[in-house]
Amino acid sequence: MYSGTVQMLDSPDPERLVSGPVRLTRRTVLRAIVGVGVGVLLSACGGEELDPFAQGRQTSPEPAAGDDPQAAAQTSQEAVDEQQVSAQQQALALPEELPEPLVYILPSPVSQGETVLVVVEAPGATAASLWWQGQSLSLLQRENRFVGFFGIDANAQVGPRALGIGVWGPQGEQLLWQETVIEVVAFDWTVDDIQIDGPNAALLDPAVRRADHDARQPHQVGQSQQLHWLGVFDPPSDGQITALYGEQRSFNGGPITEYHTGIDFGGETGSAIRTANSGVVSWAGRTRRRGNGIIVDHGAGVFSGYYHLSEVLRTPGTVVEQGTLIGRMGATGLATGPHLHWEVVVRGVTVNPLPWIRLLEFPDPFQDLNPAGALQSTNLARS
Repeated sequence: MYSGTVQMLDSPDPERLVSGPVRLTRRTVLRAIVGVGVGVLLSACGGEELDPFAQGRQTSPEPAAGDDPQAAAQTSQEAVDEQQVSAQQQALALPEELPEPLVYILPSPVSQGETVLVVVEAPGATAASLWWQGQSLSLLQRENRFVGFFGIDANAQVGPRALGIGVWGPQGEQLLWQETVIEVVAFDWTVDDIQIDGPNAALLDPAVRRADHDARQPHQVGQSQQLHWLGVFDPPSDGQITALYGEQRSFNGGPITEYHTGIDFGGETGSAIRTANSGVVSWAGRTRRRGNGIIVDHGAGVFSGYYHLSEVLRTPGTVVEQGTLIGRMGATGLATGPHLHWEVVVRGVTVNPLPWIRLLEFPDPFQDLNPAGALQSTNLARS
């Protein structure tokens, strides 16, 4: 047993003296030592008034007897509200200010039938989209660069077209809202009158053409979440080009009713048809107008189509590399002889395939860009 006199020299009340015998059992002393230490030991001796650490402890005060319970509840609720407001302020706190994004539109102006490449350089951003012709199109991210494509129809109306670009930061804050105008200029397409007779004449029926479009279109729209291709596309056939994209076509001396949506390669039945670039087969089948065909999804909304084949050698879902054998040339569908009809489709719009197989014209999404060529900033998100 321990007994004695304990005097607290630095207590809040220096005149207070605890005198007289204080009896502590061995268990009390040991529990105090292994608990919180000296503070608890002193508390055991004389209560919290003798504990030098008591003021630093964050304990919930108990209302004194006789306090108004409603006032105590209100005070408690106010404390909760303050904590919630503080947490919300911390959640909404903006990060370190990020650099102004740079936006590039290539080419500008743009001709009928061309592919438009949009590049956004935005360090620290997490998402970017563009608005075009009533559509919201997301851009794919690769490190600090966001890229996207859309196509201009060969018969698109010429003149200015509105384009909007948005960029968002890591907390969902809008870093950029850029509105600009793209000038669409006319291209001087050739006119070709084609003679079709015999069984093929029935394939000129607009209903057949619509059915062909409806069968294929769902498989050449949308956007994969990554780019599958690498670099310039290869010609899919070793044959000579026999017809160009954009030719305005009439049949049997009638009015112009459509344009040529791809380029044709001549050759022999059974000659090899290979993928122009890497991707995933999204459709393989047959229509009355196109005959046997196959569509490859290259990512970022870019697709290529191969038609009039005598054989289709790949099935949907197959991953193909650039140069993979996917079919053989034929004359199925609306064809006057064996050839390959090859298309490039961007966001559901057929575009001129020639730039995609020419190094100097290829819309390379990862090319080096000069900041001097970026759009002049009119960032409406910060105005």
